[in-house]
Amino acid sequence: MNKKILFLGCVIILGCMRISLAQSYEGYIAGNLPVWADLNIPATEGSVSGAYFYKKDGGVIPLSGTVSAKKILLNETNKDGACTGMFTLTDFGDSVSGTWNKPNGTKMSSVRLYKTDVSFKTYAKIPDAAKLNLSGGKTFNDELAEYKSEGSKKPKLVYLFAEKNILSTSFDWEYMGPYLSTGTIYHTFDLTNNKEISFLNEIDPARLSALKDKLKTLLQKELDEHRKQYKEQEWIDAFGDKETYENAFKLSEPGDNLFEIYYLKHGALTVVIDNYFAFPHVIQAMDLSFEWKLSFSEMGSYLKDNSVLKNLK
Repeated sequence: MNKKILFLGCVIILGCMRISLAQSYEGYIAGNLPVWADLNIPATEGSVSGAYFYKKDGGVIPLSGTVSAKKILLNETNKDGACTGMFTLTDFGDSVSGTWNKPNGTKMSSVRLYKTDVSFKTYAKIPDAAKLNLSGGKTFNDELAEYKSEGSKKPKLVYLFAEKNILSTSFDWEYMGPYLSTGTIYHTFDLTNNKEISFLNEIDPARLSALKDKLKTLLQKELDEHRKQYKEQEWIDAFGDKETYENAFKLSEPGDNLFEIYYLKHGALTVVIDNYFAFPHVIQAMDLSFEWKLSFSEMGSYLKDNSVLKNLK
């Protein structure tokens, strides 16, 4: 009998612990504003408490509310206790999603949060661009300043992916010279050391050949289709002679440089093939550009066992 009582006591204690322990979430508000949240959600119905912060700004915002039939209603408050926003969410087990809106209903944004491990919280906040180091030795802030000083509009930084201590960013640039030039710059960082991640360095050398074969097949298909866009003489004029033109569309092994530009977003790594032929600006419209998506699960099969990109979901 005592053993039964002890067993039942343990079940009750463990049940209470499960209810009282916070679950951590990572995700996005409005699709591109990365946030971290810690929520205490009861197993059935009752009060919900917790807090969240925007990964860029870092200020902790208290949350409180209720859950009923998997529907979660939360209010956020400022330091004076006034309600500054309201969440209406549905608990899907591994994730919660719904909307955020101002108390007066004038602004509404989508919300999607995924369960994550609390160990990632240490590096969840996004550091200033001056603390993010690029592969070439400069800081991210140095690069942003360079593009700003070229007679262009100020680059607008976008956070494409900010989960599990990995940050993927992009910004568009525009140069007002003799010809209008535009483009997009992508970088992905390991926030545990604030260093840029080279996708090529994360690939298992034993699997690199297989990955290149996959890219070769896709790239040859893109080249064959792109070739049809212009007449043969137009291609010859663009390349300078017929032999160079014909060789340009005969693909051997893809070079390592084709893996340099990439970004993470929506559960996939996207390799960006931009201006493949490197044509000058006057005929840049004839160049080949496309994107190749690898789901995180497929990408993982090519990575080193200790890769920082391993086990992304």
